[in-house]
Amino acid sequence: MRSYQLHKHFQIVRFVGLTMAVISLLAGLGIAQETDETVFEEIRAEIIPIEETETEYGIPLSLTSLPQFVEWWYTVVPLVENDARYFDGLSVLVAPCCDDNQAFKCCCETDEGQACNIIRSGKGLAAHLIQDLDYDAEQVAASVLEWFRFARSDYYLAVELQSREIDPDLYGLTTQGSCYRGMCDIPISEGGCGGMKELIEPAIETTDS
Repeated sequence: MRSYQLHKHFQIVRFVGLTMAVISLLAGLGIAQETDETVFEEIRAEIIPIEETETEYGIPLSLTSLPQFVEWWYTVVPLVENDARYFDGLSVLVAPCCDDNQAFKCCCETDEGQACNIIRSGKGLAAHLIQDLDYDAEQVAASVLEWFRFARSDYYLAVELQSREIDPDLYGLTTQGSCYRGMCDIPISEGGCGGMKELIEPAIETTDS
């Protein structure tokens, strides 16, 4: 009888121990998930500038600048294409829509007049900085990178997560370029390229309304 009671006692103790272990494990997973979200937000705050951040060139960061930057691609880029600062400033950056290409020329620029509007915006900004503000190549690179990080934060967050050995997929992000995911005609605010000719960006209308 005593042996039976001891056996039951050990079973109960074992059951309680296993239950506590499971509870601890679940609690640990919950804490880990919360910590991951905290880390993610810390990374975002570290590398992604927020809207209306003041820039050295005097234009606060906002998608409402997209039409102006793209317009400079048409009007100012032809004036600086032979300036070494233009090539040197952009060639040290990757195209956030297809990062196996330099920001100087994205993968879509194979046909006359074809280019992602995210790249047009960066090149237009670079041209303005050189032509109108006499920026050097290093200043151009820093300013365009700041703009790209703001406009296409999804790509830069994915790259940074990957560099820290954190899977971007956990946060619905990817380092695969939007050009290669059929997103050329998706707005920049939605992780796309913003169109190949006319700018596609409804977020601008939302911001202005």
